[in-house]
Amino acid sequence: MKFVALLSGGKDSIHSTLLSIQNGHELICCAHLAPSIDNYDDDYESYMYQTAGSEVLRLQVEECIGVPLYIRHLCGSSRNTSLNYTSDNTDDEETADADEVEDLYHLLQEVLQSHPEINAVSSGAILSTYQRTRIENVCSRLQLTSLAYLWRMGSQSHVLDSILQEQYNENDAKMEAVLVRVACPPGLTTRHLGASLRTLRDSGVLSALHEKWGMHVAGEGGEYETIVWDCALFKLGKLVLEETEVVSDGNENGVGVLKIVKCHVEKKQWIDGEGGLKGNGMSNSNGSHSSLDLEVTSRVQESRCSSRTSCGGHSTNTASQSGLILKSLQGTPNIRVMKGGLCHVSALLSPTSTRASSASEEAQCAVDEFLAILETLHQILHRLSASSKPQNDILFVHLYLSQIAHFAKINEHYRQYFGMHLPPSRSCVGLGSDMLPGGRRVMLDCVLQIGSGEYLRVDCNSCDGVADGKMSKFVRDALKNKQHALRKTLHVQSISSWAPVCIGPYSQANVLRSSLVFLAGMIGLVPSSMKLIQSTSDDVADWEMQLYQSWRNAASVLDGLEDRGGQLKDCLGGLVYFSFDAIKTVAERSVFDEASSANKSEISLRMLWSTAETICHKAVADNGGIQMGSVDGTAISSELDSNLYDENGLLYGGYEDEETWREIVGASEPSTAAESTSSVPLLMVCLAELPMNAQAEVELVCASRRAATCLEVYNGAIVTSPIMPNNANDELTSDRDTLWDTGYDCLASRTKVGNEAPRVHINCITRCIGIGCACISTITAGIDLESSDSTNLDVDDVLSRMVDSAIDCTTTGNEAAQFNIQHVLNVRLYYVAAALSRGKTAKDNPIRVDVVDDGTMLRARLHSILASKSMKQHDETVMNEAGNYVPSTSIPASTVVPVVGMHFSTGSCDNSTHQLTTFLAMQVAFVDAIRMETEMWIRSNRKYST
Repeated sequence: MKFVALLSGGKDSIHSTLLSIQNGHELICCAHLAPSIDNYDDDYESYMYQTAGSEVLRLQVEECIGVPLYIRHLCGSSRNTSLNYTSDNTDDEETADADEVEDLYHLLQEVLQSHPEINAVSSGAILSTYQRTRIENVCSRLQLTSLAYLWRMGSQSHVLDSILQEQYNENDAKMEAVLVRVACPPGLTTRHLGASLRTLRDSGVLSALHEKWGMHVAGEGGEYETIVWDCALFKLGKLVLEETEVVSDGNENGVGVLKIVKCHVEKKQWIDGEGGLKGNGMSNSNGSHSSLDLEVTSRVQESRCSSRTSCGGHSTNTASQSGLILKSLQGTPNIRVMKGGLCHVSALLSPTSTRASSASEEAQCAVDEFLAILETLHQILHRLSASSKPQNDILFVHLYLSQIAHFAKINEHYRQYFGMHLPPSRSCVGLGSDMLPGGRRVMLDCVLQIGSGEYLRVDCNSCDGVADGKMSKFVRDALKNKQHALRKTLHVQSISSWAPVCIGPYSQANVLRSSLVFLAGMIGLVPSSMKLIQSTSDDVADWEMQLYQSWRNAASVLDGLEDRGGQLKDCLGGLVYFSFDAIKTVAERSVFDEASSANKSEISLRMLWSTAETICHKAVADNGGIQMGSVDGTAISSELDSNLYDENGLLYGGYEDEETWREIVGASEPSTAAESTSSVPLLMVCLAELPMNAQAEVELVCASRRAATCLEVYNGAIVTSPIMPNNANDELTSDRDTLWDTGYDCLASRTKVGNEAPRVHINCITRCIGIGCACISTITAGIDLESSDSTNLDVDDVLSRMVDSAIDCTTTGNEAAQFNIQHVLNVRLYYVAAALSRGKTAKDNPIRVDVVDDGTMLRARLHSILASKSMKQHDETVMNEAGNYVPSTSIPASTVVPVVGMHFSTGSCDNSTHQLTTFLAMQVAFVDAIRMETEMWIRSNRKYST
């Protein structure tokens, strides 16, 4: 991309410019916001911009770098100081024009008039969400891409070392800078003005101030500002400061500024050919492997080595296929409303579906279906909320498409509906043609918290309007609660080295009530290039690399959350997607003998599951290679158990010993099971396509680190229960004569099973946080087959027992179950809807997919069973937005998802159960958000004011 660099003249903005060039972007010009003319000689205070040293910017850019510079004097000030800036959330037009953010907007408008080819902006934001979100707001309004390669780049010392030591060519100058502003009393004083930044680092001055006072050694907290006089970007010359003057308030420990009275440029023996800097020998995008490629390849290889010496998790194997095909659509969307306003809307499908005769017509039909779904969704949302924009309450969206090729057109309408400001997180996958009921192309479900959209868009530091009744009850109550946030959204739209950018209308993560984290689906993109990661070794496939990188990206996003971030081992529900291309890759890279080639598709799937399992548990165990808290400086450096620290990072919560801490504040005892990171249960499914031709994607619901510190995250026992015929002569039959094919190379036969009927096993494991707070149960149903390849099953009985197992598994010890059907937010059922088969000749693809079931019957049966079980519970009431108690929507929301294959890894070393052929998998989410919020408040360390 061609970009304009926002330069202050300091180390951060210039280093970000260098990194942008290194990543293949072309520098066209630079832009700078200088102090207003009236305040030019004073120390201009700005929340957004560095103005110290502005007097040398023109020499820096035009004579040292050799590109045009555009300067605008600041007219506004920091008027709108809310964390999430929008141009329309100010009180009036006069205030908006008076905000210094609007000065940036007008400056970039001027740049674009002279350089319409520019499509990106670089900036030096490191940790300031305040600064980054404002730059992203302006970029979004001007349809520009934000480049922020320093964003969460690493720890304070790592960032500073990277800035001072980076060289792109042997002859390039390292960065040299001097301090031009200090505001860190005591510590950096006016006598440090003009001092070399490199000298201050090498002499240990900065590290000593960090140890003593907690000063940010990279100056991110505004402790100091710099002017760069030489670096690799200065190809034409370097600055020479001839005369300077210290401007201060007379107090040596006060704020001071170094005014540069006279300077000149000392020319270098280097001349750039044409305008614009593109690479200049700095780019590493020449086909060589990056350090990230090498690191991830190494970690994947390590996972293989460790899998040879450690026990694998108990796993159930690939699923069977249904022989019943129905094309009619029955039923309506499922809507679940819980206490506290948490809702789930599931199974949104278009009422009608039409056939298309061309690819363009097919895409338009998908758009038409999506618009019909949005219309239905909007009607539902308006019944749930009185907000003018109820879609702002949605915090997570599942978007299922028949073909990923439809995504681009659908995304245009998705963006219009949800907007670009604080949107929900999203997971999007391609299921394959004819996999949805009646040949439909789009299915959607979503999680929402009533009132959370309005909550995000008000200043939570002020309670103005809480008492006047203008806000909904949910928002008023949430603003009064200073312990927890109703919702927080992490939406980074800048390209960086941290995690994949969310340029589209979705956020990296949404956090509900400071406790539950809903992560967007993560694929194996390299954040700095936004391209899929590639293997550096012949024995590691690209899909393996993408899988580990997906976990790494998820870990980076968790680490970027507020309240000490998060980590992968706090995952409550893990779902790993694989595309059909991953199976093909396994088949192509494997050698089959004559006996096994007939079952190539099944063997390939089993090989995929086996390798994926080791990679996933390796990634969880080492948190994707990301050290939690290292960027923010909150990483625990002690060798003691991390569970001995509270949510604020204090050992024993600040008490003298562990026993006193647990006795006084009721801190949970760490459990052995919880400490085993490999115990995170994972459901893996294979389907047709993933975004950007990815071969792996990870979708997680996690406990926030704050919640996991207060409340224990643990696994329930693995429960396995067989379903046997009434007697040895009975058959496992169904009145509906539903057939499930358990093989891969043919459709279901109608062979009746005689006296040796196979046993059906229900396997279940639940991962919980706290007691009665939240958990996700993963349940599978599988058949133990020795010779027969198909059987008739009573699907109602199997589904019923799966739901019962989910509830039974929430027990702790000898106590009753923590949850019942009324606590179920949603049920997601996965079934194999297509048969995998080998090609007839060697020229055919090694594996192909034959769709055999669109799941219409399963949807109806699951809804009926959930309704029946819900009727057995006493009706409860929930509070609506008006504050009145009304009967709850008592049936849990449910979604039925067709896949090509599935695999369940409990993470346990117990292999005593039979190896099963799985034909159904279910994930059930239990949530009592109010109880979780209360338990966190009770168990966290609190300061009482008098």
